[in-house]
Amino acid sequence: MSHGDDLEPFSESLNDVFARLGLPDPVLMSQVVSEWEILAGKPWVGRSTPLFVRGQTLVVEASGPSMVAYLRYGEASLLETLKERFGEGLINSIEVVPPGRA
Repeated sequence: MSHGDDLEPFSESLNDVFARLGLPDPVLMSQVVSEWEILAGKPWVGRSTPLFVRGQTLVVEASGPSMVAYLRYGEASLLETLKERFGEGLINSIEVVPPGRA
């Protein structure tokens, strides 16, 4: 008796559960964090830290209050890089927050 057609990978089931609960995809966030220096580039590296994905918004903490406005100028470029890496529809916006405000 084979149940092969009824089984789906555990990761897909887990992602469905996270989505239904409105929680971020832990695999996506793990990839963003581990690839941040490559993905973000200037001016983000050393001045920001990716915190979490809320809905389709990547929340990034600036290294200091003065960096918030500065980093916002680079949002469009970073967003394009993220869409190229992860595809359309996963991350559609970036929110830059000051330290400790997330």
